Amino acid sequence: MLLAAALLAAVAAIVVAGAALRQAATAKRDLATARSRLARIDAAIPPTADQQQAISANALRRDVRVLFEVGQARADRAVLVQLLIDFRDLAGAEEAIFWRWRPERDALAPEVWSSEGTRPSFFSITEWAPLVQWSAEGGVIQTVGQEETVYVGAAPIRRGETLMGVLSLTHRTGLGWNRSLLRDWLPRLADQLGTVQELVDVRRRHTRHMRQSQALLDAVQRLQGGKTGEGLARALCETALDVSGARGAALVRWSADEEAGELSYATDGAGLKAPAALDGASLVAEACRSGKLQVLEDARNATLGRALYGVPRTVEEPGSVTIVPLVKDNRTLGALVLEAAEVRGLTLEESRPLTVLGAIVAGSLELVWQFAEVDKRSRTDPLTGLWNRHHFGEQLQRCLNEADRFGHPVSLVLVDIDHFKRVNDTWGHEAGDAVLKQLTRILHDGVRSVDVCVRYGGEEVAMLLAQTDSDHAVEVAERLRAKIASQPFSYGGAEIPVTASFGVATYPETVKVRDQLFPASDKALYIAKHEGRNRVRAKPATKGRTTS
Repeated sequence: MLLAAALLAAVAAIVVAGAALRQAATAKRDLATARSRLARIDAAIPPTADQQQAISANALRRDVRVLFEVGQARADRAVLVQLLIDFRDLAGAEEAIFWRWRPERDALAPEVWSSEGTRPSFFSITEWAPLVQWSAEGGVIQTVGQEETVYVGAAPIRRGETLMGVLSLTHRTGLGWNRSLLRDWLPRLADQLGTVQELVDVRRRHTRHMRQSQALLDAVQRLQGGKTGEGLARALCETALDVSGARGAALVRWSADEEAGELSYATDGAGLKAPAALDGASLVAEACRSGKLQVLEDARNATLGRALYGVPRTVEEPGSVTIVPLVKDNRTLGALVLEAAEVRGLTLEESRPLTVLGAIVAGSLELVWQFAEVDKRSRTDPLTGLWNRHHFGEQLQRCLNEADRFGHPVSLVLVDIDHFKRVNDTWGHEAGDAVLKQLTRILHDGVRSVDVCVRYGGEEVAMLLAQTDSDHAVEVAERLRAKIASQPFSYGGAEIPVTASFGVATYPETVKVRDQLFPASDKALYIAKHEGRNRVRAKPATKGRTTS
């Protein structure tokens, strides 16, 4: 008896051990299957923003952003497809479909399905679509079948009170699950699908936010590279081009007190020449007055009757425009203007990052503009508006250095008003000041923007003509002399005859030593005065010879 009992116990132990081994083997296979599933899903998930390469400011551009989001949506779809394939295989179905609820249409639409192709392959719209719709509207599980054989099962996917969609499992000859199993498991699968879709949506919003934040951070870091007014303006405009994908950008400086503005900087694509005075009736001036963002998605009609800047341009008018006022402490300091060639090339969505850049850079622009204004005042003659003697010394050295470096000649023209004391004695010092201002305006307007026109002292003006030889410098001086002599200067109803004498010297053409350029020009001016005034004299290439 004891032996029989021992044998029975041994057999029972063997049976239990065998069952345990089979359970362990089954658990091991299930674990391997689960790991394989997770590996497939993990491989389909795209890297997050912090796992990708550094994001630059152009990630904010519409074309770059759309391209990235299309790739991300494709990867998200791959995750959901893999999940639906698992649902399909688990339930013995032909097809599993996630139907997304579209509130704007008040209807369901197939979002993702387990079969290949551009649309579900095995779902009968005419027979089964009403069942899926009822499941969504009623918030309950719906099935179609005969007794325990089920052809269609549908369960709603909800998050709180919000309907996300419906999960459907179908097989034309019957699912692997009977009705009881389907009613037990389908809600669980629907909840799992909803959780994954929710996580995918959250990750997508997080990735979009992180990309935008990193792109804006890159843009801000690029702006920090601009230390001077021009450098900051260039950095802002070029960064704005990267952000928006526009063809051109311009920066406008605005004075609210004077109700006036100036085109301070423009990229090549805008076809504008800066600096230039802004037309007070232009669209940009109006935006500066209002201090409000303006987005003209179709700028063709908007600019027909009114100019955008009131400044000539060398390219066609833009198809769309964004004007971003730069505001600090409720004061409009200027505006950033973006131009796209095509209609709707710039939209409100593209403009939002630009408003952030404008808000960040407004304070820095105010500082550099204030510094530039103070610096300009220290270098400007208050009566005539010309550069002063301090600025002349720096520009003279710069021109001479460029002449040595590149081999281009530089000419210095000294101008002195003839008998200016007689003007003051006869008509008064106020009349003398008026004559001086009118004459300097003629001189300033008569040379190129690259040339330097300076009030050197009293009634004497100096003009530095870059890359200009002696013959051309004499031609410029003669043209200006004739213009001054041909028109009377008016003050207080009186006409005052004015003439001027000119002295010209050119380095290294007629003056071989840098330090002798000014003395040579001054000597030529003395000769012009000595020979009767109202004439041009130039330092000759050969000693003792003068030219006019």
